[in-house]
Amino acid sequence: MSQQDVERVVRYNEQRQQEYESSELVRLLTDGNTAAETKKAVLTYLQPWSHAFQRMISARVTFETDPQLRALALEHQQEEIGHDAILARSRADDHRVVWDPVIEAGSSWFVDQFAVLPGVQRAVLAHLALEAGSLVFSRAGTQAFPDDPYFELHDEADAEHLEMGYRVLRERTDWAADEVIAVLDRAWQVITMVSDRIAECARRDTGAAITAAP
Repeated sequence: MSQQDVERVVRYNEQRQQEYESSELVRLLTDGNTAAETKKAVLTYLQPWSHAFQRMISARVTFETDPQLRALALEHQQEEIGHDAILARSRADDHRVVWDPVIEAGSSWFVDQFAVLPGVQRAVLAHLALEAGSLVFSRAGTQAFPDDPYFELHDEADAEHLEMGYRVLRERTDWAADEVIAVLDRAWQVITMVSDRIAECARRDTGAAITAAP
């Protein structure tokens, strides 16, 4: 692939990251008027997504057969193992276990895609969608929860994981820009759907009003 193709993907993905910065969930966390109780409720509904993320990265490893991409998938998995437990410790005083059909459906879509997509597109899904979304979310989380180990860890690690994905595109030729952008479009839609649902559930459980977009 040409450098122009890589730059096209970079531009597209950065645009989707910027759009995600205006999502309901990110705005909830960064709004100084959001009640602390509502922000804490976000963590309650983030937990099943965090558990599901472990399934996602495991599925990527399980179904990847390309040696180079499998090595990258294993490296990513090793760096992410146990992060759901760190989140659980961050909310140690909250013992609620929640299940939500929208969060579960979005999680299952990602697990399924890691099973069926070609290798480079798996890497794109992991690093340019999930990690890019996590980077935006974690930066908002560090504002809402200063010094929280879960968000501090992801704020540092996600930028590196995002770059892993762009490196794959620069080094490989077995991908097409249109196909990669199509995968990213679907992934960002699912990430936004799940995020909006987490925000909705947090507000519903704490009786918080929705803040209108500026």
